[in-house]
Amino acid sequence: MRIKNFLPLAAFVPALLLSACGDDDDNTASATATAPAATSAASQTAAPTVTAPSGTPAPASPTAPGAFQGSTTAVEVAPPAGLQQASLVEVRAAAHEGYDRLVFEFAGAQLPGYRVSYETKAVACGSGQDVTAFVGEGTVPAGLLLITMRPASAHNEAGQLTAVRTLRPALSSLKNVFGTCDFEGVVTYAVAVSGMKPFTVSTLANPPRLVIDFAR
Repeated sequence: MRIKNFLPLAAFVPALLLSACGDDDDNTASATATAPAATSAASQTAAPTVTAPSGTPAPASPTAPGAFQGSTTAVEVAPPAGLQQASLVEVRAAAHEGYDRLVFEFAGAQLPGYRVSYETKAVACGSGQDVTAFVGEGTVPAGLLLITMRPASAHNEAGQLTAVRTLRPALSSLKNVFGTCDFEGVVTYAVAVSGMKPFTVSTLANPPRLVIDFAR
């Protein structure tokens, strides 16, 4: 397979605007949640990792204002046994009642493994370029969430992108989404958040989707 590395910052294409309506199919009531219990968002230091098993049943994301039960603790799930590489085909975001939602949709039948965590720095893989301020549109974001998925790719055999690399939802908590890595089976997106907002991580099937909801 042809490996697609990330170019220097000056070569990135202009951002694409993307929006979705509130009745998006990702607002389904039957999701598998993998986020830990709520913790304080006061600390600006990334919390310890919590590893959650795949398929753990839990309530879906809340739909009522004030009902959001998220956490700032990192979430990590190992990839399914035997998964070769999942192909990312869409990245989208939408505002819902009481929270903002970010969705990563994959082709096939399975999600890759993933880690979702607040960090202090975003780096473009391959070049090693620090893109933290770029993600924050000129400044370090108040909250910087990194989403790493593996084994996964966001390009095809010809090296063409299969999902957008840059997304500016400009929502209440979700400001900017930027792909920092698509290299050797690792796909990473950095998300500029309006603060260390609690988040939840859940999954949806048919098609497989990784869903991250952010408190407003």
